[in-house]
Amino acid sequence: MTYYSFPTNWCRETLSTLAVAALIILACLQAAGANDSNSGDNLADFSLEELMSIEITTLSRKAENLGSAPAAVHVISQSDIRRSGARSIPELLRLVPGMQVAQIDGNKWAVTARGANGRFANKLLVLMDGRTLYNPLLSGVYWDVQDTDIAAIERIEVIRGPGATMWGSNAVNGIVNIITKHSADAQGGHLGVLGGQSGYEGVLRYGSKVGDSAFRVYGKILDRDGNVNLVGEDTEDYSEMARVGGRFDWDGHDNQDFTFSAEAYTGESGEYRISRSLIPPYEMILDTVSEMSGAFALARWSRNFASDSTLQINAYYDAHKRDGVTYTEDRKTFDLDIQYGFSPWQNHSLMWGLNSRFSRNKTSGTFEIQIIPAENELRLFSGFIQDEISLLDGNARLMIGSKFENNNLGDKTVEVEPSVRFSIGLGGNKTAWAAVSSAVRMPSRGEQNGRIVSAVLPPGQPQLPLPVPTVVVVNGNLNMKSEEVTAYEIGYRMRDAAFQFDVAAFYNQFSDLRSLQQGAPTCQPSGVLVQLDPTCLATATFVEAPLFVGSNTSYDAMGVELSVAKHFSERWRLHGTYTYFHTTDGSAGNGQELAVIEDSPDHQLSIRSSMDIGESLELDLWLRWIDELESQQIDAYAALDLRFAWSPGPALSVAAVGRNLFAGEHLEFMSELVDLAPVQIEPEAYIELRWNF
Repeated sequence: MTYYSFPTNWCRETLSTLAVAALIILACLQAAGANDSNSGDNLADFSLEELMSIEITTLSRKAENLGSAPAAVHVISQSDIRRSGARSIPELLRLVPGMQVAQIDGNKWAVTARGANGRFANKLLVLMDGRTLYNPLLSGVYWDVQDTDIAAIERIEVIRGPGATMWGSNAVNGIVNIITKHSADAQGGHLGVLGGQSGYEGVLRYGSKVGDSAFRVYGKILDRDGNVNLVGEDTEDYSEMARVGGRFDWDGHDNQDFTFSAEAYTGESGEYRISRSLIPPYEMILDTVSEMSGAFALARWSRNFASDSTLQINAYYDAHKRDGVTYTEDRKTFDLDIQYGFSPWQNHSLMWGLNSRFSRNKTSGTFEIQIIPAENELRLFSGFIQDEISLLDGNARLMIGSKFENNNLGDKTVEVEPSVRFSIGLGGNKTAWAAVSSAVRMPSRGEQNGRIVSAVLPPGQPQLPLPVPTVVVVNGNLNMKSEEVTAYEIGYRMRDAAFQFDVAAFYNQFSDLRSLQQGAPTCQPSGVLVQLDPTCLATATFVEAPLFVGSNTSYDAMGVELSVAKHFSERWRLHGTYTYFHTTDGSAGNGQELAVIEDSPDHQLSIRSSMDIGESLELDLWLRWIDELESQQIDAYAALDLRFAWSPGPALSVAAVGRNLFAGEHLEFMSELVDLAPVQIEPEAYIELRWNF
């Protein structure tokens, strides 16, 4: 089903040709303008003096300086967003040290921090303006629908490591908090158009002020093509999406603020998937389509009663539908969050909060995926308290707190998720910090109630000489436990007007992790155990070889995340990151169980160069090297992103972008559900036009 018409092939080929031509023209402009290196100050938005005063809100739910934060925090700024040339949020997250981002196909991503990566990475909490994007059906984020007006993002705050004390279960390995601009900062008209050989997208936004209020509305469409399979043939892993939305902000009297935002979307995502059935050829690769639609409305009110007393109430309603070939989901969620901060004693800043979430979903399944029962409710109630203590005349901070959560998916009446964080200034804008935290990941509905066919083996296999096909099935477990982690972290950061250095090291101890245990084969539909009565094969339609989800695996993870930025001049900035990550082999409890540990690279390296050439030309180069994925047998690869941008005036910019250059057609990740066929990611080039009017 197609929701709107798209350009013909000749139009896309023309855009591709223009993109390549623009790269050549802008390269010539670079050479022509290379001597004009003493004028303009476009890189002022990269000033580390300004970075030293950046405020974050995710760590302690209030504004604080990033430099003294006792956590591994990275902020993707508006400048980073603009100069990256990224088309999606996962692409932006590649900027963060410690994040593991891999593209599965044209619309699906594996995104996490500090290990356990997957299409449904279950240990990363993702928020947008306080609204959780984490889906409890399969424990993860549907990245193909998490699209927005990239130019309207204020910043993205990323915390690596547990954040459950303030945000609750599933904030195990990290938090991604996407914060959009206040309406007052997005005034007038904005038109953004992007096109190339891989498709096109366009966004139109308008904002205005009325007294103490401001608003903006926008609409966006996109069409992104698929990639190629292992033999270089085109695959239909495309995306088509349309969305409209808006935001209203009121900066009222008596220190009150109010925000309301809403959005609706519809579209479809293509899939190059493995289809399984009980008739020959039993498994085949097909191009299929998933249709999705959704909407949300969010309201937030806050009031400052005194300089040290603030109340905030946040509520949202979210509804979405997904209609795939193997399953459908219809989910509706309501969330209410209240927090209050005050200073009861000198040098103490106390914050407490309450949260209630109710989520109802309805599913339907097929032979390949079933969720039973078809309807289910998630009920979650939680509260937190945290005290921040100022020590050594304000030169040190001690944060002590805990989250207390009750939900109907976990195995405990109350989940307790404490943390202790400490930071101390060492003089000269240097800070050392350390933290010990505990977090849990509640089971997903799929892990408890799911039945997923992972393989269908034809009859007469040499290793399995049966007269009927064998179906390998992963079965859920109603007694699944919540996964637990205890994390130990230390870090050091220093910054001055020209240099920034940030390093964090961690050691995580995981327990009660998801695992698989082999069961005894049975004849179906009779359900008779083959080993007890082999004669059941005479009347069987197939033999089911079951795998049961368990919670008996444990392993340790450790790593180092390094970030260095250097201003060589007012026109040139270099930023490098390196990540080392390692896990132990783990313990499966007994020899019959198979640990399910998603794959992550041991090493990642990134170098970005941002340069202003003259007053109107920008050159950005971004080189990435990603280590192999040993379990998935995916080779290491290197890729170069290139962006040339020309601004003939303050309101207009034209950029030519090349992505994944020199990487060729390459694999990055394969779905852990074993439902998608491997897809190779292709290099691409496109032109981006942005006009403010």
